Amino acid sequence: MSLKNSRYCRWLKRRLKQLKNLPVSLRVTLWYTLFLSLILLLFTGVILKMGEDYEKRTATRTLIKAVEKAGDRYMEKEGKFRAYDDNVYLALWSDQGELLQGTQPENAPRAAEPMFGRGPQPVVINGVPYHYLDLPLRPDKEEIRKGKFHGPGRFVRGYLADTVYSRYYRVLLVGALIALPLFLLLVTLGGYKIIKRSFAPVRAISEAARAIGETGDLSQRIPLDDSRDEIHQMGRTFNWMLGQLEELLEREKRFTSDVSHELRTPTAVIMAESEFGKDYTDNLEEAREEFQHIFQQSRRMSQLINQLLELSRLGNRKNLELVPVDLSKLIRETLEDYQKLPQSGKFQWEERIESGLQVLGDEPLLHRILSNYLDNALKFARSRIAVTLKKTQEGICLAVEDDGNGIPPGELDKIWNRLYQADPSRNKKQNMGLGLGLSFVAAAAKLMKGKVRAESQMGKGSTFFLWLPPQER
Repeated sequence: MSLKNSRYCRWLKRRLKQLKNLPVSLRVTLWYTLFLSLILLLFTGVILKMGEDYEKRTATRTLIKAVEKAGDRYMEKEGKFRAYDDNVYLALWSDQGELLQGTQPENAPRAAEPMFGRGPQPVVINGVPYHYLDLPLRPDKEEIRKGKFHGPGRFVRGYLADTVYSRYYRVLLVGALIALPLFLLLVTLGGYKIIKRSFAPVRAISEAARAIGETGDLSQRIPLDDSRDEIHQMGRTFNWMLGQLEELLEREKRFTSDVSHELRTPTAVIMAESEFGKDYTDNLEEAREEFQHIFQQSRRMSQLINQLLELSRLGNRKNLELVPVDLSKLIRETLEDYQKLPQSGKFQWEERIESGLQVLGDEPLLHRILSNYLDNALKFARSRIAVTLKKTQEGICLAVEDDGNGIPPGELDKIWNRLYQADPSRNKKQNMGLGLGLSFVAAAAKLMKGKVRAESQMGKGSTFFLWLPPQER
């Protein structure tokens, strides 16, 4: 017995393993087909049982009605008796077992003791099942008093074949055996087609992932129709993710290219100056001039590397401990420091700062953001710099405005990218930066749950915005 159980367990494990290797669409189809089959079997059994009971009740009512009707007609019409009515054989019997009128199925047994008050009784005649019912004919006292009732006691017996109602049951059974398998087959095939079609995006995702892994081409997308179900939504999310990855990879490629370009020039200058100094410098003055050039290019490389490291550290921070900062006070103090710079004297400064505005942020990062905005304003402004701080529906808004040449509309979204610089022709050569300040601003604002934006009109100037959530009191 244990050996058989062990073999059965191994067989069951193999079947379950084979089932797990089937496609999900086929497994789902098999599962709901099995479940639906059980429901249909149960439903069919219940319907057939209800049909059988209904036919039996109908047959019983038919038999009782026919027997009662035959007895009433006999009594009312003084001896007239109908031998067959509504598929029921009717016979009038004496209480001595003598057939007086009517008929009964061939080879039916003689009526012995009648079965009064027990309802229809089963009997088999010539291999055919029947039910019979006995109904006594007892006149009332008025009939006896008037002398209208004579002779011994009599009763009516009616026979009804079970095949009369069972044929409807057989028709119902045959119809169920034909219709239900067809219905189950149609539901299974239709459901499998729907499930397979619904899982098409999953297959497309797998194929796209495999193709991307083989080719490295992130421009590929999953082909999708206009369906709005969850799987198609997942496919659209996957396409969106591929777009984000492609954009990120392109930015990294551009960043690597820009860093290489930025480092190539100072490196080439240093190498050229070093080689020239080694081979052609004849006196200390020339050597000092060569070292000055090398120092300037080295300092530019050092600034670039330090800013890249700082930006990288800022991007690696997942969260930031935010504390209440009086932004109004911070901006006023920073503006005082900037207005003391030598180059600030040629600008008209406008301040519109609401007092007492506090935000949740990091004070050093906020100071760096404001400094980057002000540095840009000093580089590009012609005569006026305006700083505004106010409370809006979107939060606390900082705006730094200059009246410079402006930024082309196609470049407004690019200025937040690392190492991106707008058209250098609008700026003085000595004021050219490294293109990392606004990237730092965007990353720092994101850490403080804020957002940045720039607006510009060519020939009229630019305005840089920072929105931060206010401190709730």
